[in-house]
Order: sequence, then structure tokens, then C-alpha cells
Amino acid sequence: MPAPLMVRNRLENKFITPAQLLTLNRDGLAKSGLAVANVTARSVDPLPDTFAGITVALDGGDRTPADDPATNPLSPGIPNYNFYSLEVVQRIGYDSFCPDNGVLLAKNKESSRGNNGGPNGFNSFIWVIDAHPEDINVVDYVKPNGEKVMRTIADYRQLNDGLFHAGVNSGSQYEWEDTPNRLHFYVVDLQKNAQGILSYTLGVRSLDGAGPQQRGVAFASPASTQVRAGVLQCNFTLKNTGKAVETDPALHRMNANAWLTSDVYRLAVSVEGKGWSARLLNELAAVKFGESQPVAVYLSRAPGAASTARVTLKATSESDPTKTATATIEQKAR
Repeated sequence: MPAPLMVRNRLENKFITPAQLLTLNRDGLAKSGLAVANVTARSVDPLPDTFAGITVALDGGDRTPADDPATNPLSPGIPNYNFYSLEVVQRIGYDSFCPDNGVLLAKNKESSRGNNGGPNGFNSFIWVIDAHPEDINVVDYVKPNGEKVMRTIADYRQLNDGLFHAGVNSGSQYEWEDTPNRLHFYVVDLQKNAQGILSYTLGVRSLDGAGPQQRGVAFASPASTQVRAGVLQCNFTLKNTGKAVETDPALHRMNANAWLTSDVYRLAVSVEGKGWSARLLNELAAVKFGESQPVAVYLSRAPGAASTARVTLKATSESDPTKTATATIEQKAR
């Protein structure tokens, strides 16, 4: 088995030790099932039970179709990348100059060699997956005559909004699927400790296999309601009823069994009742086998709305979409 990857933190010009990384394989994920881990902001040492980053080796090569960067500047050109990396960027320390906090997802090379094509034969050591690939539409400079010149589509500052965020309505995306490489990445949740250090719960799975684990989901107890800061909140309890299974430690570049013990669920809420609306702050949840996690649904009621509403929350396993659960609560106006 190849030695564990070492990812260089290019901003601080140091190496992250293998013990600080969760190192996975693309083919291994198809056999082991989904992996979930917490990752700390890269400008500080990893917090307890977290990593400095996650890597996914593209054993057998990058399967992205080749493209011409001269005609498609959003293309990495010749697909010669070796692994994916997930890092957390926080605007502290040497990352304080960065324009945003969030998760940096990128494809990397293990060597600086390798032409990516185009008329200039450019070589990109890192190809960042842009959470906002559309034109950032920002002025670069203003000419003396007052004419505005916009940043070009290939300007590196197009990545100023390239980080992924957790939750809905965050101004960014919280997942990304690489269909040719058969991988799906999730930015599940965000945590901040007492010192203000950020860490994210991240997940990655193969599109070609869910592993030997038994998948299941249920709502563990009746939902309840409460009012917080003037907002009506329905509280559900989501339980992972699946079962963990030990997998071959050699499937990945490290024994990853400790991080193969969760499932990621996709949440959806609906409400019946004239003038009522319901929303989730996060449509993803990662829950370990046998454990439970609270899920909050926030309700609002327009003037003249019905006196009661019926709120239904549905959870679907990302590993096995046939495993679903629903819970319903009748809510009266307060």
C-alpha cells in the first residue's frame, strides 16, 4: 500500500503530518461506505478528535474528461490530478487576509510536473472547486475616462467566493458531486469553540457503493414545540438505526474504520395550513450508528392564517435512499 499522503500547507510552508490527516481512497470508499469527520481551521493545530484536513486519493487517475482551457477557462484541461483535499479556511493567523471563511475543496498534484494544456501549456498544481463558478461580476479597475473594467472570467480573484459553507441560505453551496470520479462531498455542519475556532463536519462518499453497513433511520420520539426569541420552533429527534460493520483496514491509506460509523441524511420539511411556512437552517445531518440528533424546524404564520398547521419532516439516507423516515406534528397558533 502506498505511503500516506502529506499535504503541504503552502501558506505557512510546512508539512502536515499524516496523523493530522484523514487519508482516503476513491476506490476504497466504494467498498467501505461513507466517511464523516470533523476538520479544524488550518491556521491552528487540529482540535481534539478533529483533523487538519481530508484527502481522497484518485487511485488509477483523474477521470475528468479532458477539455481545452483555451475555449473553456473553467476547465482544468488535461486531467492529471492525484487527489482531492478538503481544508477549513478561517480568517485568523496566516489566513486573516482571505476574503471568506469556509471549506476549501480542491484537486491536487503530488508533483509540480504536468502540463494542463492550452496555448501557454499552463500547469496548475492545485485546481480549486469553485462553489460559485459563475462570473463574480466585480469591478477590477476604472479607467481615467470612467469606464469600468470587470475582472475577467479567468482572474484568480473569481475564487473570492469559492469556499463552501454549511446550511441553507449561507450564500454558498454545501455539497458537490464529481460524477466522472464517482465522488460526492458534503459540508454537513459548522462548530465554533469558546475561543472562536471554526471546525466543520465533512463527509465524502462513493457513487459506486455504500459499503457493508446496515442503513436505517427513524424519528426517535414525538416532536415538541417551543418559542425562542419570538420564533416558533418544532423539535424532532433523528436517529440512525443502522449498524456499523468493520471493513478491511487496507481499503484506505489509513485504517479509517473509526470514521465510517455515520450516515448522512437529507432533510425536507413541508407544512399544511393556509398562511403557514416552515424552514430548516440545514438540510443535512450526520448521525453515528445507534445515536440520535436534534433537528429544529422553524415556523412562521402570516396574518389571517389558519389556526392550526400540520408539519412533516422527512429524512432520507444518502447511502441508501430507500431508507426514509417521516414525523408529523400538529401545531396550533400561539
